[in-house]
Formats: sequence, C-alpha cells, structure tokens
Amino acid sequence: MTQRPFHRPIPLADLESLSGSTDPVTRSETSHATAALLLGDVHGHRDEAATRRFVELTEDIGLEVIAEMWSSAPAVSAPGALWRLYALREWIRTQPRELSDMFATGQRQLTEGIGMDEILAGVEIPAGPAEVARAIDEILAGAFRGDVVIALLRAAAFVRLCAAGAGSEDVRARLEQLSRDLRDAALSRRNGGLD
Repeated sequence: MTQRPFHRPIPLADLESLSGSTDPVTRSETSHATAALLLGDVHGHRDEAATRRFVELTEDIGLEVIAEMWSSAPAVSAPGALWRLYALREWIRTQPRELSDMFATGQRQLTEGIGMDEILAGVEIPAGPAEVARAIDEILAGAFRGDVVIALLRAAAFVRLCAAGAGSEDVRARLEQLSRDLRDAALSRRNGGLD
C-alpha cells in the first residue's frame, strides 16, 4: 500500500487570509486542495458537500483570490491547469471579438494547410469560444460532470487554433505554450497524475 504524505488540513474559512500568505508550503497545499475540490480524483469522484461549501466561499471572496494561488503552480498540476483555464476564460470574456477572429482565421488556415489531426489529438470537433468558456465555467463552479481530460484537450485544441490565427509571433508563441500546457495536463490526468 502506498502511503500519501501528510498534509495539514487548511480550513476553507482561512482562504481569504491565505491570498497574501508568504508561506509557499501553505499556499501550495491550499492550491492543490482547492483544485481537488473542483476536479475530483482521476475517476471524477469528489466530496460534493465540501465542493459546494468551497464554491459558496469563492462567491464571497472572489474566484480571483483562489486563482491567484493557482497561478504559481506548475503547469502540469491540478492547480496549474485550473489557473490556465481561469486565464483562458478571462481572455474569452474580455477579448471575445479578437479571440473569435483568431479562432476563425486559425480554423481556415489549418483546414486549408496543416491537417486538423495534428491540432485535435483525440478531440472530435474543435470547440469554439462559447463552448470552451461554458465548460470552463462549469469546471470552476464545481458543476462539471464530464471527462476533465476531454475538457482540457478541447481547450488545448481551441487555443492551438487561436495560435494559428494569431497575427503576432509573440502572441502565437504564448498561445502555443498554453496549448501544450493544457494538453500535457490532460495527458497527465489520463495517466492518473495531475494532483
């Protein structure tokens, strides 16, 4: 039997004070614990009552407080993946026209040139901005009941299409990295990782 390392329990009521915490261990433990509430284990099982309490708390203190804790997590970790989804959702909300144009341009370029197989990597249909935002909203609200791996792969494919349609090389490079991060997180989750 594999023993799990001991982690100090952190009361959810203390999350607000932790946003400014300088203790990296406490911040890391909290970011992983909150991510687990939203994503559940590799089989999608989670404590629904605890998740509901957490979501209610985030409504009070703001999801951005929690997301800020996630922001320092490695890309291929549960909080790192949630940070990237949160940032993508904010981008979709604040720049919908720019994003839609990049997505449409990327789709056009890729269907005319590069094969879609390279981009989609196991995802049936490329999801557009509305579908991606809806899935991210459900994940961040603790209401997602689908396969997290597929959601991450769809987000990765969406971002990759946006990268293909980006006008600037700098934006393209950043989006390609985001796409790789989301894809790597999905593959880690599929293989039983992403804790």
